Amino acid sequence: MMTSEENKSYKNLWVLKTDNMIPNLTWYWWWWLLFVRDPDNPTKPKQLMILWSTKYAKNIKIMDRKWSVKQLPTWEGKMLKFNGMTAAWWYDNQKMYDPLLLEEMDFQVSHEGDKGELRPIKEGTDYRFYGSPEKYIVNLKDHKNDFHFEMTPWNDYLQEHRFRESTYTKKYGHNILHIYGMKMKGEIHGTKVEGSAYHQRVTVNAPGAPWYWGVVLWADGSYTSYSNPFIGPQIFRNTESPTSLLDWGDISLYKNIRFYHRETNTEYEFKSKTVKIKHMVENGLPIFDVKGRDEEKEIHLRLKAYARAYWRFQQPKRWGMKSILYYNEYPAEVVDFSFKTNDGSLKVKKGDLGVGVSNFEHTWGKLI
Repeated sequence: MMTSEENKSYKNLWVLKTDNMIPNLTWYWWWWLLFVRDPDNPTKPKQLMILWSTKYAKNIKIMDRKWSVKQLPTWEGKMLKFNGMTAAWWYDNQKMYDPLLLEEMDFQVSHEGDKGELRPIKEGTDYRFYGSPEKYIVNLKDHKNDFHFEMTPWNDYLQEHRFRESTYTKKYGHNILHIYGMKMKGEIHGTKVEGSAYHQRVTVNAPGAPWYWGVVLWADGSYTSYSNPFIGPQIFRNTESPTSLLDWGDISLYKNIRFYHRETNTEYEFKSKTVKIKHMVENGLPIFDVKGRDEEKEIHLRLKAYARAYWRFQQPKRWGMKSILYYNEYPAEVVDFSFKTNDGSLKVKKGDLGVGVSNFEHTWGKLI
């Protein structure tokens, strides 16, 4: 069990937990999801995802790129060093650039207090992520790309750095540091942009299993998310096809929905038995219906994808089984939303919260 002091230290975005790495399984990544406001189409923002990652793997293929870790995350004083990859995709509301970036490089992470820098080392590029909770900065600059984003506080609830750790067994588990939302301003190829941003730092110490996940950032500062890792027939999916005869029989590891209502400054949570997640595929893109209902409240969220990006990971067979994972990310439009308390004290509809911007994930396959 982690002590409260350890938990506090891992709320620092730059401090990675490296004491329980497992060959073939341990996987680390920091990633930002940037929602770039499109005045001509506000419900379907442009989106960029950038990720800095490493995995304890001697042989893994990412898309068509073979990679083997040359240095695991190692602390040298206050400096964390490792070898990994920087990856990104970009959807400009006309075309998905996937991948926009997928490059191996060495990394250095340094910090003084909560101010720090993740520096990828590659000549002629600037893929840095640096700053502090008062302002984080992300650059994606090279001979063909020129993205610059600055993230600043939105409200106390959204900007909090939340660290959560879940253990499945004495050996296996994962932890996530969330920043639910920040305001964003920046430049893309010299053009000023604005919008919002979401961040996670993730450590997985377990076989990679499928999951559903989604987030909505509302214009008024409210927030909605859902999460559902699971096992079942989908672990045997091995292709990129959006539909499969194996897409049934999910066995949930847990489910939750979170809704933060900015006007009343209140968070509502729905847990496993009260949550239902269903989806269908229309014209090659999924639509997710997420519902929650318990004795006190109920919620409904419908998200419709308008683009897709995916990453294909493959490791050597183990126990005679293929080890392939498809990590699919979908820029999504909020089709419907409603929330109400059963005592009638609060009713919220989509229009009450302003424009919602969204992205969701559906991952299938496995990495073992």
